[in-house]
Amino acid sequence: MARILAADLGGTTSRFGCFETGGHEPRLVESRRIASGTVRSFPELLAALAASGFALSPMEADVVALAVAGVVRDSVFCQLTNATWSVDLRAPGLGLPVERTVLMNDFVAQAFGCRTSIIGSSALLVQYGRQAGGAVAVMGAGTGFGQCALIEEKGRLRALPSEGGHAPLAFVTPHEFELSRFIARKTGHSHAFGDTVLSGRGLSLVHEFLTGRGLEPAEAAAEAGPGTETAAWFARLYGRACRSYVLHVLARGGLDICGGVAAKNPHFVTSREFLEEFTDCPAYGDLLASIPVRLITHPDTGLLGAAAYGAMLLDEGRISGWSSPGCSYPGNMKEARSV
Repeated sequence: MARILAADLGGTTSRFGCFETGGHEPRLVESRRIASGTVRSFPELLAALAASGFALSPMEADVVALAVAGVVRDSVFCQLTNATWSVDLRAPGLGLPVERTVLMNDFVAQAFGCRTSIIGSSALLVQYGRQAGGAVAVMGAGTGFGQCALIEEKGRLRALPSEGGHAPLAFVTPHEFELSRFIARKTGHSHAFGDTVLSGRGLSLVHEFLTGRGLEPAEAAAEAGPGTETAAWFARLYGRACRSYVLHVLARGGLDICGGVAAKNPHFVTSREFLEEFTDCPAYGDLLASIPVRLITHPDTGLLGAAAYGAMLLDEGRISGWSSPGCSYPGNMKEARSV
């Protein structure tokens, strides 16, 4: 039986888990959460994990699977986009088994997490559809706005990471153009994009633009309940961004919506405004209306996905450690998409 140390390192919270696997999906044995803003570096974060009494030492793990919110460069470095510190596996004295450590984008982990049975069983169906062959799109608003696509290749799932959350967001009405200018002024950026609109902070900005009330994300969410103007605006912008990415990758395999913003406020993606915007395409509206859409509500999807990715690498022999040739994870797209 292999032991996996998985981590989902985000701008707000860093989650750690000890998993066991042996011919089955990884099973969570122990977990920890550490506020990312309480540490100044990745070594400090690892020290905080050790000080918490976490039982599994990184050096004792068969694989260390780290999901990070940012672009992974040369498989060893990532500057987190919403934190002041970075992860660099080349740094001396980290206390990590580098030859058994894998660094992945956080939405790669989210995508693989969506394939696990525990996440699938807790998902909410937003739009019923017939799954066809092709990519699966995974998107979500949290501290930032993440995207990833999964494709099936020779019976295995492969991730196509994206930083589309930093691409310009489409605004189509004069009032929306005013919002775009408002957000640019507030953030100091030249334009509005996914991370500044479809995120916790973005929700606050949309609410402030519409109401004049500058609130923290949780406070803005509390005021943006079903039927409010803020909820309608946010749902339309969310649906438009999802439509754009689904069309870009032709995600006929489905769309999974992750992230804390929608998980805590389901009406942002279950509302009429979201679905109308998602399917508003002159050429392919019928296709978009036929794509299954799920809301992923489990808070540890990224952590479970990082562990699942590590287990896959062990199973494929791409990391030197324990392996089980009989492991069936992650399966094919059709099996993984069952709700």
